[in-house]
Amino acid sequence: MPGWVLVQRVTLSMWMKGFLLCVCITGTWDGVAQSNITADRQTWSGTVRMRWEGDFQNGARARNVLLYGLRLDTTLRASARIDLVGRLMTGNPRAIVTSEWVKAGDFLMNKNPHISWLYAQVRPVPSVTLIGGKFPMPFFKPTQVVLDPDLSPEGLAQRILVQNANKSAAFGLNFAEILINQASSRTRDVSHTYFIGAQALGRFTQPNRSQTIAVALYAFGQADSIYSAQNLKSTRLIVAPNSNRANAGKTGFLSNFRMINVSARYTQTVYKKPLTFNVDYVINTGASDKRHGITGVVTYGSTGPVDGTRAGIQAFHMDQDATLAAFSNIDYAQTNTNGIGFFVGCHLIENLIVDLIVYLRKYDSPGTLISPVTNNAWRTRGRFMLTFRM
Repeated sequence: MPGWVLVQRVTLSMWMKGFLLCVCITGTWDGVAQSNITADRQTWSGTVRMRWEGDFQNGARARNVLLYGLRLDTTLRASARIDLVGRLMTGNPRAIVTSEWVKAGDFLMNKNPHISWLYAQVRPVPSVTLIGGKFPMPFFKPTQVVLDPDLSPEGLAQRILVQNANKSAAFGLNFAEILINQASSRTRDVSHTYFIGAQALGRFTQPNRSQTIAVALYAFGQADSIYSAQNLKSTRLIVAPNSNRANAGKTGFLSNFRMINVSARYTQTVYKKPLTFNVDYVINTGASDKRHGITGVVTYGSTGPVDGTRAGIQAFHMDQDATLAAFSNIDYAQTNTNGIGFFVGCHLIENLIVDLIVYLRKYDSPGTLISPVTNNAWRTRGRFMLTFRM
């Protein structure tokens, strides 16, 4: 799904985009490790993905669509301590959670392509990283219960990582301070939402196994501007699902959003393949009820090497105000939902991965949605996806 691409008008010409991409560097985030930077001064990578997606409900096909997406990352090491990072991708830049997915036939529509990442990363000392610009979220996220992995906020972030001598234990702190600019709406005179996040984590490694645990506090201020921008009668300023409850006046959300998130991951090598357990729990202390969420994922195997395979199962329960729906994604549904998913993937040949995914989900309280769902039946979504690595 998609980044923290909020209401903004990207007016850079294509040559300017190309220039910016020539001074960028790709980052890989796991909440503990540093960016995956090669020894080369400049590198690039990317993916082209295609997928068929079908929704089924009450025995009838609800939707059937062919999508594709493209990401292009380029890298530049400005110095031993300074990196520049960027990503160009397809997708709708007005969407808060922006994935690269585009319906077949819609290429170059909705201001495609656009810049998803553009940031500087500075390491004054090896254990400290300072980030500024438009970047992926700098938090350890074993699942996507609170923050979608494609979010690209604009602001500042800081990461501190301390490891012992043999690197069997690591302790880290991650911070982010983001101002989300929104145009003032006719329904509420609020123009800025801000996000502040802080996370403490520990990672421990032994032969054939590892454990990671983290505790985070995420807070949104003036989130009602998000509500206003999503519910204007004119063309929506923000394209994002919204399943949180509205207040009595229909001018904002019923709850505030101050979330405590506990995350954990356990990995064990079993028959020479990784077996991984991921879990996330969140409670929104800004809500008086409907404020809990939990999701778990079990995966066996990996599609990293050629001929590698993986399979897994995911289950989730999300109360309606557990998180701010526009920024979270429990695949195919944000909040107010229960569901389960199954997936299998295979790295068939070099640079080609095939995935098959099936999810079932159901709204918990459809009558309380801003736009009530008339049918509370289980909905099944199937995906067949091809990923080409460049």
